[in-house]
Amino acid sequence: MSYILNSYIEEINETLSNIDNELKNNCNNNNNNNNNNKEKIKKLFENVENDISLLKLEYNNNNKNNNINNDPNCRVVLSKYDQLKLQFNKSQLISNESYNINKSSNFNSSSNETREKILNLNKMMDNNTKMIQSSRQEISSMTNLATDLSNTLHSQTEQMKNMDKKFDSIDANIDKSSKTIDKMSKRWF
Repeated sequence: MSYILNSYIEEINETLSNIDNELKNNCNNNNNNNNNNKEKIKKLFENVENDISLLKLEYNNNNKNNNINNDPNCRVVLSKYDQLKLQFNKSQLISNESYNINKSSNFNSSSNETREKILNLNKMMDNNTKMIQSSRQEISSMTNLATDLSNTLHSQTEQMKNMDKKFDSIDANIDKSSKTIDKMSKRWF
């Protein structure tokens, strides 16, 4: 792997660690700091997304035959990003629900509704994570299949070129034998 790709991966990992720390701090702080932390986290995610797009571009330039999801280092970074993004989105939804609970007059019913919503969100997040993993596996298998097909087509093209050369040789031999037969028939008749 090139130095540039490694530097992108290191930078992304560092930013993801910062995001993880901010998310942990976000859980421990009060509401005034939460808004500041959320904005900071959003900016960090924007930085990571830019770095990931640059990483993908650089990876595609260096590895035209490979998919970025086949590279273990890149796959780890992408999955860590997905997990942190889901965790952040979940924390935002929970904080919004908590805010709504504080404003509501009927605390108990809102609390139960919030728990149900959180459970539903957790289920949705798990399902989304499974779908993402499944999609990545399908894309990986499709990429492998496409590579195999490309290699097969390349070898068949080479076989066709060799057959064409053989046909040219056979054609030349037929012309030569036809001329030889004509010469022989002129001598006899």
